[in-house]
Amino acid sequence: MSSRIRVGIYGTGRTAAELLAALPQTPFLLTSAIVHSPGKAGKDIGELVGQGPVGVLATADLEAALTSGEFDVLLYAGLTGERHEQTLAACAAAGVDQVHACFVDPRAALAPEVRERVEAAARESGSRMVGTGMIPGLWLDVLPALLSSGVPGPVSVRGQRVSNISSWGRDVLAQEFGVGTRTSGLSWRADALLRESARLVADVLGLGDHALVSEGGLAAAETESTIGDIVVHPGEVEGFTQSVVLHDGESERLRLEWSGFGGSAAKPGQASTDVVLTLTGGDGSELVVRVNTPVDPYPGTAARMLQAVRGLRLLPAGLHPPTALPVG
Repeated sequence: MSSRIRVGIYGTGRTAAELLAALPQTPFLLTSAIVHSPGKAGKDIGELVGQGPVGVLATADLEAALTSGEFDVLLYAGLTGERHEQTLAACAAAGVDQVHACFVDPRAALAPEVRERVEAAARESGSRMVGTGMIPGLWLDVLPALLSSGVPGPVSVRGQRVSNISSWGRDVLAQEFGVGTRTSGLSWRADALLRESARLVADVLGLGDHALVSEGGLAAAETESTIGDIVVHPGEVEGFTQSVVLHDGESERLRLEWSGFGGSAAKPGQASTDVVLTLTGGDGSELVVRVNTPVDPYPGTAARMLQAVRGLRLLPAGLHPPTALPVG
């Protein structure tokens, strides 16, 4: 019997494709594949993601897959929202571990009743779950959280990120960020991700009880353009510029800003740097970090998910943020 950790993949989008491409270079063994659409069931997961066959046929029966005993960890590469919440609950009930990139902070991302139900089931079954996050996570949450010890307190954090969304999958662009639609106001998805990142950093800074304020919103196109494979007409959503801000009653202690656009518009005024972190200490000292991140976030997302597999298995049962994973 193989001693390798057996993994299953949920989804057939860009993240799933990157996971499948990277798995042969890892010590993990792909034994299962799960899809949402019944029309994809019975087909080789490699072919479903646009690669060659790998000998693993997909199933649309989530419950049966989770109770089959054929894998130890589920790599969830599907969309966020209700579908993922159902999968979290199913994994918790079946005692299957899960690594995903849908959120980094379960307290901010899940409704209290959902989180409490999944947490209770996970603790009973021994299931462990962690979100790794890349957009805008890691750069706007894990990294500033780690760097906050580099300056004397009380520390204030300002993080700015500009993303080129051209390489994002069509479903993510249209369904989660409204690209090509006539939606207006805040981008619910960008706001949710920023709030997760902000809550994680706020906890590290000891500011967990203070309210977060959202600013900015979706941006409408003035001219026709193509983002990914979506044709955007004037008046339709072409991107977003949003912030989440926290005041401690006296001063601004945390501001996370995130802009996402297609093509060259993705980095207005940023030159080749798309992440800038500024941490200010109580004595006025500053720590400034500038990061050039990959234009395509999917390979990094897959890498973080795979790197989290072993660390996850060292954690107690329940839902965890990425900062709970052991370093190294």
